[in-house]
Amino acid sequence: MLRVTAVAIVLGILTLAGCGHSGYAVRSVPSIAADNVGKPVSRLQEAFGEPRKIDQTSTKWVYVWFLPQKPAGAPIGFHGCELEVTVDAHTQRVLGYSLSNIGWSNCRDVARRIRVAER
Repeated sequence: MLRVTAVAIVLGILTLAGCGHSGYAVRSVPSIAADNVGKPVSRLQEAFGEPRKIDQTSTKWVYVWFLPQKPAGAPIGFHGCELEVTVDAHTQRVLGYSLSNIGWSNCRDVARRIRVAER
């Protein structure tokens, strides 16, 4: 019985670790946004889900995500990080981004789990 339990634990750890293939990592919002400049906006949609809104013009689109946060010691209210991403309308590639702290939040403290590419 002990051996079966040990094998199950090892298999679980290997599954979580991803065995060196594609997996997930926890990264801060600023580093995720910076790493995706020049890349397809779909990568950000995988990390943050559907945007709160998308403003469109003929040359660029602005995607807006609100990422809620509950900072320790903050009063009850609206806290989080707003991420605005400018995207080329034709190529759907990220041109740039801006971050705004809302309430007592700090965007550097907001992290998301993202998919890591295969090696």
